[in-house]
Amino acid sequence: MARVKNLDQITGNLKNFSFYTRKGSDGIIVRTKGGATKEKIKRDPAFAGLRKANKEFGGCSKMGKQIRMAFYGLEHVAEYNLSSALSKLAKDIQKTDALHPVGERDIRFSAYRFLLKGFDFGRTTRFASMLRVPLAYTLVRQRQEAVLQIPAFACSFGLNMPDTRTAFSYFRITAALGIVTDMTLNPQTLGYEPVHDKLGQGYRTCSTEWYSTQGSVSEQELRLTLMPESVASEGVTQQTTSGSATKNVASERVTLSDPLTVAEHPYPIFNDSDSLVLTVVLEFGAPDAFGHIMPVRGVGGGMVLGVE
Repeated sequence: MARVKNLDQITGNLKNFSFYTRKGSDGIIVRTKGGATKEKIKRDPAFAGLRKANKEFGGCSKMGKQIRMAFYGLEHVAEYNLSSALSKLAKDIQKTDALHPVGERDIRFSAYRFLLKGFDFGRTTRFASMLRVPLAYTLVRQRQEAVLQIPAFACSFGLNMPDTRTAFSYFRITAALGIVTDMTLNPQTLGYEPVHDKLGQGYRTCSTEWYSTQGSVSEQELRLTLMPESVASEGVTQQTTSGSATKNVASERVTLSDPLTVAEHPYPIFNDSDSLVLTVVLEFGAPDAFGHIMPVRGVGGGMVLGVE
């Protein structure tokens, strides 16, 4: 891979060269055009191995997306492109399948879910070095619930980002709970699909209030529960405890396919092919033109705290 140095910021095409940028890199990457046509890759027997590799690559990309859906909307704190890192993790898991031939190998995330625990959204600055307080949590697979316990701390001790504290006056802690299910190749569509259709697309997020970076945070818990839409529509509320005050937060709708919900059970079917993913992020905020505090992109950190 060639990189451009000491030139103006050029992106786009120039004769047989393509110039582009990529998140996580400060330079401009250049590559040449050319190669086999799409039709030749699709039909020519000489490209059979490439077709198998492309099929598995598509499955890994889908698995990476499914993992990102477990903390959807919180990627803005990441320092780099999480997609490629999660796709690589899925590929490493896929390589362990010795039962199927190349091009048809399953992605049994549930067997290697421990590999995702501790996955950090930063490369130069780790989440644990930014938020220097011990976070405890519990995950209950049977009810798809999670509780994040945040101890009381003074920001002068708990936050280790002096530059950010100077630039942004507010921060909050956000937790996300989602489901990731294994993926297998559908022999009819020849594409990779989750074992449970759409099960991995349900997620919940819960945040503390915005705190001043010069103040302190009281001891509190963030509670998250995944549930079918029918239960959420009955007025079930989620409680977020902040010190001595308790706030009721209206439940968000969770998209789950009907075959997964059994009438006599208030929760969707959940088996060994499914994994609960609990993520925590540290967001910094700044007031907008109307005085509302909004998260700042590219600032903060996060990590996958637990997987069960």
